[in-house]
Parts: sequence; C-alpha cells; structure tokens
Amino acid sequence: MVKHLSEKQLDEAINEAQKADETRLVRRLCFIKNVSLGDTDKMAARRVGASQPTGGRWLKAWNEGGVDGLRPSFAGGRPAKLSSEQFDEFFTLLEDGQPWTPQEIDDLLWDRYGVTYDRSHLARILRADGMQYAKPRPMDPRQSPDAEEDFRERLGEALTKDNGDEPLVLGFFDASWPQPFENSQRLWSYDRTVEIDKPLVAVPWKTLGFYALLGKSTLIFRKRTTKESICAALEAIREQNPVESGVPNDRFCARDG
Repeated sequence: MVKHLSEKQLDEAINEAQKADETRLVRRLCFIKNVSLGDTDKMAARRVGASQPTGGRWLKAWNEGGVDGLRPSFAGGRPAKLSSEQFDEFFTLLEDGQPWTPQEIDDLLWDRYGVTYDRSHLARILRADGMQYAKPRPMDPRQSPDAEEDFRERLGEALTKDNGDEPLVLGFFDASWPQPFENSQRLWSYDRTVEIDKPLVAVPWKTLGFYALLGKSTLIFRKRTTKESICAALEAIREQNPVESGVPNDRFCARDG
C-alpha cells in the first residue's frame, strides 16, 4: 500500500470527510486506515461492511490517487457538501445572524452553497460547534432596558428596610392575558438564552396576580389594566395580607399616570 499520508494526516482527512458529510469517503478512508494498521484487505473490508473485492478496488484507487482517488465521482446526484473553509464561513454567518429557525438554516445552505443536509445530521454539526436549540423568551419591546436593574434595586430596598415586628410580605405583581401567537418554535443560537421582541396584544379580560414568596397570593380579573383596576388589585392584596409594609399605600394609587 502506498503511504500517501501519515497516520495523523489520515485521521485529519477522516475528520474533514465527516464534517462535510461525505459518508462514502469516510468509510473508504477507514478501510485504508485499517490496512495501514496491519489488517489484511479482507479483514479491513469486513470491519467497514464491505466485501473483499470492493476493498481491493478501494486499495487500488488509493494507491493511484490518494484521498481524491477514493472520493466518489458522480455524474449528477446531490451536490458536494461544505469544505472546511466553507464551514468556517457558515458558522460565522450563523453567529452574526442568530437566532435561526431550522428552515432559515436550510435556506442559507441552499442559497449560498447550493447544498442540503439531513436535519438530524445538521443538528449534530451545529451542536458540535456550540449552538443551542431552544424556545426563545418573548420580550415586549416597550419594556425598559433598565427593568432588571430597577427590580434589583427595589428588592434590595425592601429586604433591608426595618419593619420592626411587622411581618414582611414579598412577592411578584404582574398582569397577564392570552396572546394570539404561539411560542413553541425553537431556534438555533450560540446564546444559552434567546430573547425575541413580541409586542403584547390587548385582549378583553386580564389577570392581575400577586405571586407571594412570603404572604398570600391573590388573583383578580379585570377588563382593563387601568390605574383604577391596579389600585383595586393592590387593595385586594392588602386585604389578604393585612400589613402596611408589603403593599403600596393609598398615596401610590393617588399618583398620576
């Protein structure tokens, strides 16, 4: 057998063929590696599920042309897969344009490179490069960019405030209602948490809820989330938790806006 490549170079050729989804070439290169490690043609062919005559043809092709001699040549058929350089560009495009739906990735592969990949095999390639496939977290674009920082500041003030002997009521106050779109579509991204902008759509009847960590939770249903309905909800929370420290007082409800 002609030694076109060192053992390390042969392993690199197998890895590149795997990344490019050249399954036939991977199988033939593995046959060559087995022969180089001391297997007979018959044993090396059997290890990769081929017959001895087929192994003989592969060995002849290797001796005459090396890796290129083993690569199948088709008159037509599906397009060749991506090279290592194309994969580098492909992953850069994915990172710059994230997040992606599976269909968007399929379109990118076809429009830019003229190739297609099986979805399950493509998923293994993407995960190997560090991408995550998960449901995105919808965010209202009207939300203040400092909302989390404001929350931490107010929470810190509440926890450090001296309430004397009065019990502390702690929880989350929120308004929610059904939305006319689903959030089951998962996306590919290099970020562990994906956020997408989805403006909230107003519908009749909202749920105003106080989700208590310390105290009693309360749910109230209102047609509109007006100033008056918010104040009524706060009063209901106070009735369930009769301490002044945990719920804003009447001066809060008397403010404008």
